[in-house]
Amino acid sequence: MGLRRIAGAASRGEGLDGPMEYAFTTVDGCDGILMSGRCTYEDGNRFHDMLRDWDFAANPVVRLDLRFVTFIDSAAIGMMFILANRCREAGGHIVASGTPPHIVRALRRATLDRYIEFR
Repeated sequence: MGLRRIAGAASRGEGLDGPMEYAFTTVDGCDGILMSGRCTYEDGNRFHDMLRDWDFAANPVVRLDLRFVTFIDSAAIGMMFILANRCREAGGHIVASGTPPHIVRALRRATLDRYIEFR
């Protein structure tokens, strides 16, 4: 799903409770990733595709726009740890913006707030 499709669906209040989607875009004025939908075990391949396509050497700080994420399960939390490790290895970290409160709570419960800067 492209950025326009994610944003269009969001503006109409539809399509946000489906599987995880992502689009590379500008987040807080820098290269980043917009994510939407339910982030679950079933999205593992898509998540790893996203990691493969991100240039960690050029962009070690990964800016995530999570405002359209509706759910995250333990497997997807594990995927966020993988992302955090890739960022750390490149000398960066994760900056998450627009994260819904229930998603922030889930990530904090897993102690991911050590690796994610919430804005």
